Amino acid sequence: MNYELEMLLPVVAELTQKYAAFESTSVSYEKAQSLMGAVIYCLNEYHNFCPDAPAAGKISITEQYHTGYELVLEKVRKTLDLFNRLSVQCDDFGIQNLHDTIQTGIPAFFKWYDARFCPQDTIITLDYPLLIDLSSLQGIDAVYQYVLFAQTEQAFLCAPDRNYILMLLEKYQPDYPHMMENICDIVLPDIIGRLAVRKPLDRSGFQPEDYIRLKEIFGQKPVSEIESITERLLKTMVGLYDKKAPEISAYVSAAIKNISLRIDTAIRFDHLEKLFLQ
Repeated sequence: MNYELEMLLPVVAELTQKYAAFESTSVSYEKAQSLMGAVIYCLNEYHNFCPDAPAAGKISITEQYHTGYELVLEKVRKTLDLFNRLSVQCDDFGIQNLHDTIQTGIPAFFKWYDARFCPQDTIITLDYPLLIDLSSLQGIDAVYQYVLFAQTEQAFLCAPDRNYILMLLEKYQPDYPHMMENICDIVLPDIIGRLAVRKPLDRSGFQPEDYIRLKEIFGQKPVSEIESITERLLKTMVGLYDKKAPEISAYVSAAIKNISLRIDTAIRFDHLEKLFLQ
């Protein structure tokens, strides 16, 4: 939302006094900008949580800010609870980037996060990439969504045999513990190919006859049609996840366009073996 500067000044002044512990109202320009950002962040939290809330004339901007700040604190508590479960259950498959993000990065966020004076600061870089882009989010909003999607990714990855996933990672990159890619970006195309040719999810690689069949299924088709086939195959797979199916479907569906483009490219350049590993 857009806010008039004069509306924000009383709240920023109050926050500045708290920041300076009522000893001085003099802060640097950069800190003043940061405190303004803190106020706007909490106001946005209020309006995102209460999209149908009464207009500002009925609830003062100060009240909106304080409610938003409490919502930030509640989201921190909720995220920490979710993270505590994720950190215990997370299987990083030996990938250092994933391990460091979950076991070192996110705890550092909770240690240093300043919900009152700088709630908009994400602090950490969340280096392990997920299928869904969270770059538009900041602060606890970014970490909350990251933890939720990381939980969903883990739920998806726990169904296939672990040795099958490790086999794919090693074929993709022999020193896979140092890879920076998302695990699902490697696993999902393989699963799509296996479902298409009705090949089991095991340690056997794709054979020449499988590539012929894949060309028959995906070849000579526009990317939009490949997307439809990919989406249908994913729905078949996700249906096996029972109660987690809606969340997993929403998460893995974010990869459909990318996978379809990769299939189209692999067929056009006759490099299916680089996508569907032998």
